[in-house]
Amino acid sequence: MNISKIAPITIAATLAGTACLAAERPKQAAQEFATKAASANMFEIEAAKVEAAKGKDGPAKQFAADMLKDHGKAGPELEAAAKADGVTVPTSIDADSKKKVDALASADSANLDQAYLSTQLTAHQDAVKLFEQYSKSGPDGQLKNTAGKILPDLRMHLVRVQGLTSK
Repeated sequence: MNISKIAPITIAATLAGTACLAAERPKQAAQEFATKAASANMFEIEAAKVEAAKGKDGPAKQFAADMLKDHGKAGPELEAAAKADGVTVPTSIDADSKKKVDALASADSANLDQAYLSTQLTAHQDAVKLFEQYSKSGPDGQLKNTAGKILPDLRMHLVRVQGLTSK
């Protein structure tokens, strides 16, 4: 076969492959965000359930009640946005988060409130970073819009838990 006939075919195939990869990157980024965001949200809910059931400190229990309400609302919003963008969210808590929730559940009552607030501080620091980054540089779509919509609540949660842990 003549090289002049192969070159255009090779170039066309390479360009098609590159276009496919470029089209997949936004979807991959959306899928990664949706998975991390939904996992973080489920962790917040499960940890708050433990605090609400077993905690003793009034402000920590109130924070947990608010987390149940706010994150209970955020989960379906994330799920709907993910579906609109053609990606899925996990339906159960991941293994690492499950271990953290189990550790909270088995904490003695003297240490539970502080342990809960400590996990919430870290979780909200991570969530704010995740949502800030995605709302600024994620691919356009419902997930990006939803990340921007949820971000102010996450920032408020972070400031609040920082205040509770500094006491």
